[in-house]
Amino acid sequence: MKNPYLTSTEATTDPLVTIAIPTFNRASWLGDCILAALAQTYPHFEVVVSDNASTDATSELLRGISDPKLRVLTQKSNIGQIPNWNACLAEAKGDYVVFVSDDDRIAPSLLERCIALVKREGQVQVVVALSDVYFAAQSVTWHAPHNRKLTTGIWDGADILEEYLEDRISAAMCSMMFSTEGLRTEGGFPVDFTFASDTIAWFSLILNGRAGLVNRSCATLCVHTANLTSTLDLETRLSCLRRLVDLISEKADHCIGNTQRRRDFQLTVRRYFARYAIGALASYRRDGADLSQVIPVMWQLRRYLRHIGLNDSKKIARFVVIIALPAALTRWTRGIVRMRFLTKLSPTSEPS
Repeated sequence: MKNPYLTSTEATTDPLVTIAIPTFNRASWLGDCILAALAQTYPHFEVVVSDNASTDATSELLRGISDPKLRVLTQKSNIGQIPNWNACLAEAKGDYVVFVSDDDRIAPSLLERCIALVKREGQVQVVVALSDVYFAAQSVTWHAPHNRKLTTGIWDGADILEEYLEDRISAAMCSMMFSTEGLRTEGGFPVDFTFASDTIAWFSLILNGRAGLVNRSCATLCVHTANLTSTLDLETRLSCLRRLVDLISEKADHCIGNTQRRRDFQLTVRRYFARYAIGALASYRRDGADLSQVIPVMWQLRRYLRHIGLNDSKKIARFVVIIALPAALTRWTRGIVRMRFLTKLSPTSEPS
């Protein structure tokens, strides 16, 4: 059957891309998210919104948007966040798919830039673009810096992932394009990961071979207190990430042939988790936890924390201080850090 989104001449040359937007009770965010998706400069795409049985004005909003590229999937009952992402994947008709949370935004050029790299090297399963971060509570945007090592182009997937793990690439799900079939073959988003399910999916896929990098920002990730992940407890987040580290290290055994390269990569993965764990523990302490509650968690994570190296010292120094200080001082430092952060961002503080 001929794809209704493509003309007869375009059908053999330009792949269809699905922009998937899973949503639940975010009518106030969703409209702008859909409009940004529909504004793509690359013409051959569809937008699929999966409404996870919202009880707010989402259905009215969706009925008010008339565009032939938009398809709406309505769940009869709330199936959960991750199953809703997988429902989008199952519904996608595109050769490639981009997942955009209803509170995130993509730039008009995202698909065009990603497809340009796919055309350069056919069997690319992942294209990663940079992503800015919008902090809703402060109404400020942090702009992603260009990576200094990798230019826009096709690279070994492990090289791109390693730059991400070293905090030298700022990327989010909304700034990535995946091979639809490749993501399905990997099993989609694992439902047994209540945290970082999207992370394990793209980590696994990008290690399969060559991948694309767009070394400029093409999306904006929104951070706010209504994010589902912000409500998860410390134990859940650390447990899921610990499993992620083990799974990715195991996959590297099969995907990275050079022994030394594989060991270096696996160490990078463990260091990434260790830095995240220290930051999460600092937040836990800053929110009122006693040091006596933090120390047992650090002991449980000791085999990961021991991988922290000298290059990580500047990144985690503030977290270590927060963990060590009395609770009253940690609350004070939280205010100081926030003021310094806002001062740093003030020249470019308008939301994108």
